[in-house]
Parts: sequence; structure tokens; C-alpha cells
Amino acid sequence: MLDARVIPVSDPLDACVAIYKTLFEEAYPFSYDLAELGAYYRAYLQLMAHWRSVLGPRLIEVSYERLVGDPTAEFTTLAARLGLEAERGCLVSGGVAAPVMTASASQVREPIHARSVASADRYRDHLQPLVAALSGGGESA
Repeated sequence: MLDARVIPVSDPLDACVAIYKTLFEEAYPFSYDLAELGAYYRAYLQLMAHWRSVLGPRLIEVSYERLVGDPTAEFTTLAARLGLEAERGCLVSGGVAAPVMTASASQVREPIHARSVASADRYRDHLQPLVAALSGGGESA
């Protein structure tokens, strides 16, 4: 049986603020409403809880905060869990010349950094609908 190769992102509030700030045009309309975004993220958390219960230790999870805090250690652990050899070149970021078609196209051209950790803190006073939805007090998932 194969391991599940899922790499969840960061703190829910940070993840949601990053989604909210990204221009997805009409692809993800929920991303433009803080309460709806929080409800979607709660649904994601419920889905991840399901996969944890089904897959147990076969589910591979990586903390974004740990990854950017100590990339070498986290990447080495991840590669080992995947049964791969950790190649140093995988940790080198920045200077990517090839086209990248993701919302993070500019970030893949930068070195690994921790600027996004706790980035939602500066917006906390404006995030009450999101905070309420993430805690279950807003729109139901």
C-alpha cells in the first residue's frame, strides 16, 4: 500500500489570508469572502482529519513553519519518509528562469524564507469573519 503524499500548509489563519490576498479571478469565488473562506478551510481540516484516521502514520504531513525554519532538516525527513534520497539541489530556490503557472510564481524565484509565518497577525483586527468561521462560529462547513 502506498503512503499518502499530502503536504498541508501553514497556520489556518496565515493560509487563509494568503488565499484571500491572491487574485484567482473567477476560479475560486469563495476566496474573496472571509466567512466563506473560513468555512472552506474548516471543511479542509475535516477532510484532513478523515485522512489521518484512515491512513494513520502513512499520511505524511509537513509543517510549513518547521519547513521554512529549518529547511534542511524538514526536507531530509520528508525525503526519507517518501523513500527518496535527499538531494541538496532540491533545497536551492530562487533564480528559476522557467515559466511557472501558479499563484506563487514570484515566490519560486526567491530563496526559502519565513516572511509568511504569522503574516496574518498584522491584519487580525480586520479578520473577524474569518476567525469566527475558522472557530465554527461563522458559516457552517
